[in-house]
Amino acid sequence: MINRSFTNLLRWSWRRKQDKKGISLNREDTEQLDQFARSVRRVRISRSLLGLAWTAGPVTALGLYGGYYIGFGQAPSNQQLIYFVSFTVLSGLIALIAKIVYDSTLGYRSERAQLAVTEVIDKLGDLILSVKNLVVSSHEGETRERESAIQLLQRVDLSPGGVVMASQQLTGDAELAEILGNIDNFRRAGLFSRIDDVHSQWNERFETTMISLAEVSPQAAEILRLRYQGEIARLRHGTPRTEHFIARVLAAIEQDNLLLITMQDVESMLVLAFELINGRELPMLIFDYRGRWRLAAALDRMERKRSRYRIAQAAGSNRIRSLASWLVEVGLMNYEQVPEGIGANILVERVSEALDELAEQMQQQVKDLSEGRSDRRLILRNNAESMTEALKLYRNAHDAFKRIGELHADFLLAAEDWNQLMDAARLDTEELRIGPRGRGVHILEKVVRLDDEERKEVCSHLARYMRDQHLETHETKGLFERRAERDNPLTFDSARQLAIETALALEPHIHLSYPEIQRGIGATLATYMGDLEPGMSAQEKKLLGESMAQDVEEDMSQAAEHLAVALVRHYRVSLSEEACRFLNETYGARQSVLDILVNHSAGDEPPAQSLLTVRPAAVPAAQRRWYRSLVLARRLVGDRRQ
Repeated sequence: MINRSFTNLLRWSWRRKQDKKGISLNREDTEQLDQFARSVRRVRISRSLLGLAWTAGPVTALGLYGGYYIGFGQAPSNQQLIYFVSFTVLSGLIALIAKIVYDSTLGYRSERAQLAVTEVIDKLGDLILSVKNLVVSSHEGETRERESAIQLLQRVDLSPGGVVMASQQLTGDAELAEILGNIDNFRRAGLFSRIDDVHSQWNERFETTMISLAEVSPQAAEILRLRYQGEIARLRHGTPRTEHFIARVLAAIEQDNLLLITMQDVESMLVLAFELINGRELPMLIFDYRGRWRLAAALDRMERKRSRYRIAQAAGSNRIRSLASWLVEVGLMNYEQVPEGIGANILVERVSEALDELAEQMQQQVKDLSEGRSDRRLILRNNAESMTEALKLYRNAHDAFKRIGELHADFLLAAEDWNQLMDAARLDTEELRIGPRGRGVHILEKVVRLDDEERKEVCSHLARYMRDQHLETHETKGLFERRAERDNPLTFDSARQLAIETALALEPHIHLSYPEIQRGIGATLATYMGDLEPGMSAQEKKLLGESMAQDVEEDMSQAAEHLAVALVRHYRVSLSEEACRFLNETYGARQSVLDILVNHSAGDEPPAQSLLTVRPAAVPAAQRRWYRSLVLARRLVGDRRQ
């Protein structure tokens, strides 16, 4: 035992000598010194000390003499003068030191967080355009031409020539396309009377074309109608969001099926993050009422636990997928082993097989090195570093999936309580009335927004993810940091994973998993993003996002309608005439929609509820042989980080 310890000591000493012969970088210490020096330069010591000397000297002396003489009718003593001067000097020095320490620690972190905000705004703008391109690339032939024409016509600043080209692709009518180009010229000049003249001649032909186009693409027909009426600028006041896009993202998490997320859902999620980061405030309506409160509370409790389960499942799935991507990156797995869309259960099995194979290789290399084959040392050290990083990522995935199991059990208990309440509840219809404080509907107006600290946390989360995935190459790096060696183009699978990661970043701050938040966001208009262009700087995108967020019209009519639908269909109540009149007059809810809800029988169908269809995946604890192979390797080659 003594001989073995002495041998290990000699090996350690030899490695230390070898390290001293080479070049050693101590970046952490120099980086901290650089932060401190930068803070000192920012404070400007000479100017601060000069200001302190002026304040502690003449200013304090004049103030003390003048005030003391006015108050007591005599000059202060030398001891009093020394006291006040010393107090001023010490207070100033303490404040100066505190400012330097703050700037070199918390201030530096705040600067890095602000850089992350700028970086994410820059990347999100480009990624939104990339998703639009993916939408077009997913089609072929006439469908691709039609989709690209729709995206062109949604740009308010599209030139008249572009309007003619896109309109002809949609309608196949060159003459009508020329008319639409002329209308756009009149719109830009504000000559709406000339647009009316064109309408008097072309209305019949235009309506005939729109009927046939609406059968193929209602969205294209709607955009062309706005162009024909000269009202395309209305898009700057907001565009409709994709319906239920948040619910589909969460459903994809729950069922471990990325294919449930469409590219339109991805675009909507990225736009939501972009506008919130740029200061958009989303107004929404939530409600409180007296009546079937136990039933409503049980439903909300079940849905929230289900949403927490979804979010945890997304975190776990992304952790194991990140590990698989890293193993592919370092060459320990092939891309064919982890293709896009593979399930989490299969992914866990293949990752475990890759780590088993790595552990076997390391054990064989340890054996070879012990037998005197020194050429295996470098390979073994590299494999040990890979195993260390892989085990760290695997433990993160294991902890995340362990949390999934706990939340899964909580959700099933909540669902069981809900079913018991439903069986015991009396299904007589209860009417909601708009009444005084103690009774009826209480509508609360809530605003969803990100404050400065939340914005920094969201952007730091997204910036780390984007860098890890190499989604963009123009990263906002610090000095002396290398850029990514490769740029992963945005694929359908990576776009869907990005939407999930965006939901994870926003969830702690705006609670996307809450049903009322989903209803409220779905009822608002999205910020118009048509002015985004490739090659814009981060500052241009930031200014654009802030200005567009302010231009969006906040129409509460859809929010009121969504609230009424939730009351009737999910909470088994009916609306009174007074309640309908209140929603119509106060928030502009359409009377036709309210009439349909009034006629809806709450007893015809049970409240909507969603149960799990897929059991959560399981990530077992890391195998002991993985740790054993790493320990054996460390004994021979040491740790490169030492």
